[in-house]
Formats: sequence, C-alpha cells, structure tokens
Amino acid sequence: MSSRESPIAAQRARNARLTAQAEQIARDDRAEHGLPELPVILLPANSRNTTELPEESRDAFLDKLRGTIAEAFRETVRDNSAPMSAEAESAREDAGWALPESIPAMPDIIGASCGTCRGECCTAGGTHGFLHADSIMRVRAQLTDDGETVTAESLEARYAAHLPTRHYRGSCVFHTTAGCNLPRTLRSNLCNRYVCGGLAQLTRALVASQQTSAYVAAADSVHLRRVALITVHGSRAIPLRET
Repeated sequence: MSSRESPIAAQRARNARLTAQAEQIARDDRAEHGLPELPVILLPANSRNTTELPEESRDAFLDKLRGTIAEAFRETVRDNSAPMSAEAESAREDAGWALPESIPAMPDIIGASCGTCRGECCTAGGTHGFLHADSIMRVRAQLTDDGETVTAESLEARYAAHLPTRHYRGSCVFHTTAGCNLPRTLRSNLCNRYVCGGLAQLTRALVASQQTSAYVAAADSVHLRRVALITVHGSRAIPLRET
C-alpha cells in the first residue's frame, strides 16, 4: 500500500468502526422502542465551542461584503431567483443526489440531520459566508420583486443586522448553536443547495428502504459525538453510553 493510499484506508477503517458503533446503538434503541430496522448513517460532527463573535471577524466580513455588493450592483438587477441553475442541478444529480418526490418531508429530515451534525460544513464559511456576487444579485432581485427599494447600503445593513453576538469559534460568522443566523433567503446559493455525502447517502437509503426515519450519527475523527433518531416529525437524541 502506498503512502498516498494509507490515509484513505485509515479513513475507511475509521468510518467502518464508528458506523458499527452507531449500528449497535441503533439496534439497542430499536429493541427498546419496538422499532423496525432503519438506515444508519454517519455524518461528520462539529465539536467546536462557541465564543463571542470577534470584532475583527465582524469587520472582515463587512469589508468583504461591501466589495461583493459593489460587484453585484455593477449590473442591472435581473431575475435570477431560481433556487438552482440547470448546470448546478445536473451536477447534483451526477453526484447521485436529488430531492426524492416520494418523500415530501425530505427537507425537514435533512434539516434535523444537519442539526445532529451541527454544521461541520459551515466551518469553512469564515468571514465570507460563501457570499459571492451571484448570491447578492439573487437577494437583490428577490427584494426588488417584493417591492423594496434596495441600495448597497441597505443590503449591507440587512446582513449586518443578522451578525450574532456569539458563534462557533473559528467558523462562519453566522454559524450559531441554533444553526445559520441568516434567514434562508439571505444565505448564499451554495449554502442553500449544498448537501454533503452523508446526507446524499441518507436520501438514497430512505428511498431504497421506503422508510421516512433513520438513525443519524455524528462523529469527529475519533469518537461518536451524537446519535439521533430522525423522523418526519423531528429528532430524538439517544444518550451515548460510556465504553
């Protein structure tokens, strides 16, 4: 085995070990509550602590946002309010994920599953929040369609008003214990359409099993952090026993 392959093998072994632990927890819970066999999915786990949003992070975000808004305002406002371009839709389907029509509550299931992870993907948002000119143009178009007069200054103020007092340390400026502090309409195009590999696997597993419930586990690089039963009605956290 080459040194290049070793990290991949180690990652697979780690995932297999953690998935086996999650499956045992799921078996015990099913037996206790008389539940049928359900999919068990492993997601990453955000295990960061929260801290007050640093002033320098706030300033860096607003400085970056100012430039992005200026770029978006160089063009005439246009209607690009579609949630996803045809190209992006095709890319998602190529990755093996599509919102299944057979499970209308899938967005809620995904949301509850993300809550178990607590937004590990959000940690890459830093002081930019993935907000690029195309996202700002979409927001501008939506607000204009709603009858608002949108200026660069009013748009900056709208985002500034949603900056939280506390967030996850070193993560996106909007990443809080309650999720993203931005309303979905103000989030970036990427944030609104992104689905991680684990959630794509969850979607496929639910469709294949014709179930609308699953056990979702969240793990860091070593340990299971959280396990929850996810249903169309929400989630139920399962206490982890000491091993």
